[in-house]
Amino acid sequence: MRRNYLSSHDASIETFYRIFEHAHRMARQLVLKRIRRDDGYLHGLLHFALKNQTTSEYPFVFQYSFYKNERDFRRTSKLAAAVHLLQSSTLITDDVFDFADERYHQPAIHSRYDVSHAIIAAELLQTIAMECISSELESHDFSNQLLVLKLLHEIIRNLYVGQHLDIRSTSDMGITTSQYRRVIELGAGYFFENLARSGALLANKPKIQVESLASYGYCYGMGLFIMDDIVDVSEDRAVTGKPFAPDLQARRMRLPIILALQSGSTKDVRWLKEFLKSKDKSKATLVEAANRIRNTGALRVCQAVASDYLRRAVRSLSAIEGSPTAKSLTWLAQRLLPPVDTKAAHFPIRIPATFRARTSLDR
Repeated sequence: MRRNYLSSHDASIETFYRIFEHAHRMARQLVLKRIRRDDGYLHGLLHFALKNQTTSEYPFVFQYSFYKNERDFRRTSKLAAAVHLLQSSTLITDDVFDFADERYHQPAIHSRYDVSHAIIAAELLQTIAMECISSELESHDFSNQLLVLKLLHEIIRNLYVGQHLDIRSTSDMGITTSQYRRVIELGAGYFFENLARSGALLANKPKIQVESLASYGYCYGMGLFIMDDIVDVSEDRAVTGKPFAPDLQARRMRLPIILALQSGSTKDVRWLKEFLKSKDKSKATLVEAANRIRNTGALRVCQAVASDYLRRAVRSLSAIEGSPTAKSLTWLAQRLLPPVDTKAAHFPIRIPATFRARTSLDR
């Protein structure tokens, strides 16, 4: 995904990488400490699961939602590592469900090993994450421990329900934008919302700040997911680290193809419907499907929806405006926004009503 890094936010960029690298390194230590040394095959499996990972926003959002001073990064470091393990487990199952054979420019776990061991790896990462979180909450002076545990378990439940709905709607040409919104809420919107809320609750922040951060998390997660939908049909393996258009290949009903079916020409819509019925996974056919989607203007609408969510995420931080948390989370959202082309003609794009003026508080 293209990142719009701003030179004035060099400190945020440096902190972003530092938080991820520390969370990733500690996550690997947590895993290896909990697997017996004589289980060598399992060691290799989990080492591979966490190998060559790219950066992740999840530890960053969690730690800055908790943040009050610099010492808090060390205080929440194991929790951030556990959050990283929790999110990493979902990538393994996503690859299995989507028949994606690559991630991070290397074979996916189910390709390197097999589906059974991929599921075992995902379950172990998730279990180790929750074990670590429980231990940290018990042994440190955090607020609202039981409520946060409930929220983190809710994240897991939402993820599985979202994956179920995503699979059930495969090739479903009748799926609505409201049904799609629920899928990405369960998979990303509520994940980031509960993650941000958990960080703020553990720090015992005032209610207005908790809700501000939770609303940011929801909007950021929604915008991020839709941006990934766009990348799936517009970027190649060199950018994504995965084969071209894995969602199209698996016939997952993402926003670009849903909007293309609603607004495309008769010719393009007919072709896309035949594509969804077929099992053709050739690169030529996937490129043709992506081009047809692009021809309908659906990607421009998707970009407008994603950008609107990201801007709403930034506006959600008004209750903590000027704080280090607000500045860092604002950078995180703004880096996903496309640069403004001042030479291009701009026409207003109507955002579908399904995605307008909805925040985590509307649940």
